[in-house]
Amino acid sequence: MPRFVRAWALVAYVVLAACGGGGAGDGALPGAADGRDGVRVAVTEDIWPLTGQGPASKAFAAGDLSVGVYEPLLRLGTDFTVQPGLAERWEMVGDQTWRFHLRRGVSFHDGRPFTADDVVWSWTGRQFLSAAVTGVLDRIDKLDDHTVDFVLNSPNLRLPEQLVHPEGPIVPNGSHNDSTPPAGTGPFKVVDYRPRQRVVVERHDGYWGEKARLEQVTFVFMPDPAERVEALLAGEVDVAANVPWASVAAIEASGRATVARAPAGATQVLSFTTAGALPDREVRQAVALAVDRSAYITAVLGGNGEPARSLSPPAVLGTAASQLAVVGFDPAAARRTLDDAGWRAGPDGVRAKDGRRLTLALVAGPALPEEGLRAIQGQLREVGIEVATRHGADITTHQEFRQRGYDLELAMPNQNDANPFFLLAGRAAGGHADVARTADSRQGVQQVAVAATHTQVVDELLVVPLAHVPRLYGLRPGMHLADLHPSAINQSWAALTASR
Repeated sequence: MPRFVRAWALVAYVVLAACGGGGAGDGALPGAADGRDGVRVAVTEDIWPLTGQGPASKAFAAGDLSVGVYEPLLRLGTDFTVQPGLAERWEMVGDQTWRFHLRRGVSFHDGRPFTADDVVWSWTGRQFLSAAVTGVLDRIDKLDDHTVDFVLNSPNLRLPEQLVHPEGPIVPNGSHNDSTPPAGTGPFKVVDYRPRQRVVVERHDGYWGEKARLEQVTFVFMPDPAERVEALLAGEVDVAANVPWASVAAIEASGRATVARAPAGATQVLSFTTAGALPDREVRQAVALAVDRSAYITAVLGGNGEPARSLSPPAVLGTAASQLAVVGFDPAAARRTLDDAGWRAGPDGVRAKDGRRLTLALVAGPALPEEGLRAIQGQLREVGIEVATRHGADITTHQEFRQRGYDLELAMPNQNDANPFFLLAGRAAGGHADVARTADSRQGVQQVAVAATHTQVVDELLVVPLAHVPRLYGLRPGMHLADLHPSAINQSWAALTASR
């Protein structure tokens, strides 16, 4: 079914459900599972078949969440701080060495004991690892079965903050994320995996930490957000991850599900290309002035968001977030800026200069709503900028669009790292990145992150922050997801409970 048709069908379905009609059996829908028969969770695209094999394989299966099979060396707390994980404690030894003391008595799902050899292999034997870590990593020395040294080639005080990312999980020595069967140290173990269809996990009773509340969970891959909502309201799944922001009111009005909101850990932004010809500064300034954040949040997100002034969520920046500035909404100033730069409005309202129309290519990936592209297109059209949109309904298509060249991207960077500089490190931040790596306090790196944000957002006009957004979970009656994490990929599904 075409996506726009599916969206209209969803609206009709929700209206019928709210009125007491439609749905399965034209009556009360099945209650939530009790945890013995298993709970079904609708999630987004299965990334495993898309990210290479062996050493190139990414964190297991789901791209925007962890199903609890593998674990990183350290954990990201809900307050964006570093918490003990497979490493119980860590310390700096000398200027360029971090020492990690590993947790004892931990076993992989296949019974193999977790040791330092697994850490050394996991951070040296695979290709898909954080460049923020591997870029400064000289070697890993095993001191004994439960102690390792990360020896760096340059100082990096952010290393523990960077090791929390779930895309750097610990796997058994010699294996990969796609080894069969997958064997991690997490609270769940895989019992069935069918590419692009589902993954079934069971509670690992030998888990070293707090045991999972449910005996079994089935994660069903549904890339289309409308399909996830339909399945939730029809009782086909018990939980829907990444519920569309604009669908919240309709879901809650149906009476068939509720919506749980995690603290904001992602930010929707407009980002100018870093790979192609950058639009002129005057055009970038006009775009920043023409964007109405409040209207975007209302129309696209159904009010589920806060106006943004940075790429990073305010919580990770601490008190330094109050210093952030942003280019305000001023369409009249946007028009004057383009006028002064020689861009003249044509008969259809689109500006041109030297025979060239002012047309920008805007792309977005599957995590972003198509309505967002249309909203930005309409706002920029008001000041004479034509926008050609391309929405990738899946990861592969999105990457193809990016590779063809673009001017603007509607993106949603996620704070999956405890480092306050995390979302700025991959962009042209001048000397800020070096200063951030050597800042000797969290407050110090937060100040550096704010300074780099000002460079990106105000001085260079390379990013237009739109909205800090919460991750949303649709829950059928009887379902409860505790410990909601601002980073969806760090959400613990071991905290999911079910009751009739």
